Amino acid sequence: MSGMDTDYRLVRAGDSAALLDFMRAVSGDTDNLALSAADFGGIDERDEQFFIAEVKSSSSVLALAISDGKIIGSCEIRVSRRLRTKHRGELAIAVRKEYWGKGIASHLLDFASEEAVDRGVTKLIVSTRIDNDRAKAFFLRHGFFEEGTDSKLLYIDGHYVDGIRLGKDIG
Repeated sequence: MSGMDTDYRLVRAGDSAALLDFMRAVSGDTDNLALSAADFGGIDERDEQFFIAEVKSSSSVLALAISDGKIIGSCEIRVSRRLRTKHRGELAIAVRKEYWGKGIASHLLDFASEEAVDRGVTKLIVSTRIDNDRAKAFFLRHGFFEEGTDSKLLYIDGHYVDGIRLGKDIG
């Protein structure tokens, strides 16, 4: 699947250095992610290799958007190994700021969702900041529905930020 000179594919074992570079970049782009730039201070390529191996050995999905040999977006659907919850995937999506508004997140979500359905996932769940109107609109546009609030979702600069939880049935 591709669009806008961008290739969409699943993470590969050799992606660790590029993925680490991507995560460092996007964590500094916005306060809307659970990860901050400080979270990557002690993480190195071996840690990313371990993370990729863990994703690949599970039902979880990590889809990447690649343009000009660089990761410009990612969509992770984290799936539990537990029998009672392995049908649910916790969604995390990020795109480099310079690519916002170009359809990258939509393509990633579609690509990763198809893969998740093939792995037995029937529901996606995501939390976002309650004041992140752009993200809420994105998820609602893609068939998600509001499920409730998520108090103290994030802790940023000495303050808690509440969130909203959204869900989508996919299978």
